[in-house]
Amino acid sequence: MVDEPNLCFISDRHKSIANGIVSVYNHAHHEYCMRHLNKNLHVNYHCGDYLYLYYNAVKAYYLEEFDNHFVKFKNKCPATAIVLEYDIGFEKWSRAHFPGNRYNVMTTNITKSINAMLIDEREYLMTSIFNSIAKRFGELFRERHAYILKSMGIQTVPSAKKITRKKMIEGDSLYVENVIGDDNQFTVFGAGATDYVDLLEKSCSCREYYFIKIPCAHAMAALRLKHDNEYGMSIYEYYSLLYKVEAYLLEYMDSINVVPPESK
Repeated sequence: MVDEPNLCFISDRHKSIANGIVSVYNHAHHEYCMRHLNKNLHVNYHCGDYLYLYYNAVKAYYLEEFDNHFVKFKNKCPATAIVLEYDIGFEKWSRAHFPGNRYNVMTTNITKSINAMLIDEREYLMTSIFNSIAKRFGELFRERHAYILKSMGIQTVPSAKKITRKKMIEGDSLYVENVIGDDNQFTVFGAGATDYVDLLEKSCSCREYYFIKIPCAHAMAALRLKHDNEYGMSIYEYYSLLYKVEAYLLEYMDSINVVPPESK
């Protein structure tokens, strides 16, 4: 992986992981897994009854929305709130404060998946373990590559398609105006709030579009007004390339080689 600001690591708070990321990927961003942190707070700070407020704060996109949830949590669990704010820092667990790209699409726990996959190989010599890992991942890459080849007629990967359907339904209930006459800038009204969409910049004042890289409900409403009958197909032009089938296909093209003999 290339060390760059667009790279994001999500992990638990183990110091060795943090130290390793800093030493090898010092330009990347590192954030803590909200579920691991939740478990830690539950066990060590005994605030289980109010952790739903913590989750609300974690998932908030607006800074104002985050503040509202965190203040409620702080009122219920002041000692825990101090840890989250000062010992850990908002930028390590809050979506609204995180400076990097943290998508809302994640795989299953890769560590547990690999542990289950290589449960027998753990007894092998170190080189054999790495060869087993390379062999299995090579098989998975070939399987995934073949699977995606069958999806070449589809615009986006299945996970993005699922989010799309949800956002389109949410956007149907919103009212849109093109106030300034610009084909790419819209004002969207709904649920007592007003949001501003810029389709050219692929952004919305709700910040969800920025973080997830898929048009949010407000952007979907704006696209519905802009493209009318062609709305269903035009939305894919406003996605990040990361969700396109072609991009996934490229990710699974490379071969994974076994570890060479020590002499080489």
